[in-house]
Amino acid sequence: MKIRRILFLLPFALFSCKDVQDKASESITNAVIEKSLEQVGVATENIERANKNEAQVELSLEGKNLFEKDVFTGIVNVTDRMIVFSLDSENDDAKINITFSGLQNMLQVKPIKGICEQGKLDPKDLNGTAVSLLFAKENEFSYNFYDGEISIVKFLEDEIQLSISGKAGTFMEANDTTVWKPIEGTIKIQFPIINRIKVSKEQLYYN
Repeated sequence: MKIRRILFLLPFALFSCKDVQDKASESITNAVIEKSLEQVGVATENIERANKNEAQVELSLEGKNLFEKDVFTGIVNVTDRMIVFSLDSENDDAKINITFSGLQNMLQVKPIKGICEQGKLDPKDLNGTAVSLLFAKENEFSYNFYDGEISIVKFLEDEIQLSISGKAGTFMEANDTTVWKPIEGTIKIQFPIINRIKVSKEQLYYN
């Protein structure tokens, strides 16, 4: 069941601080999905990795651990200007989606860092990489990342580590900075399912 759910899960990119991704980004995302579907055809190569695929999430909002009892799996889709992380809990009631959207040299600067800054929604305005984060748990909460930084501390074939620090709020709180809550944490994905679209391992991986 775990293998089937991972291999047939379609990744998707969510909106950023407010809407960092334009129509061009949507086209890239569609290409990622198409490539993902192609890779399902060679799914036997991923069976062993799928069995080991697990994401450890330590994410706290105002000091409270949000996903203490949840076990996640992680899929990562990469192009030269976009990295999309899709994490789902085993019972599908908790989800975390992170999207890095950058300029042409996005993968050349290591470690990869994404910034979310109020009023600056485009990578060109930030002169770097923008990042979005949405995390939710069914019937409990749903938050967006509105200010801060997310870093990909390590990006290897068998392990990815991310660090998160900033402020988050609900969708209704997007324009009220006074109620945003501090958020911090780490995500470690073991044996992630990685789909690289015209990106080599040499361009992407680092420790």
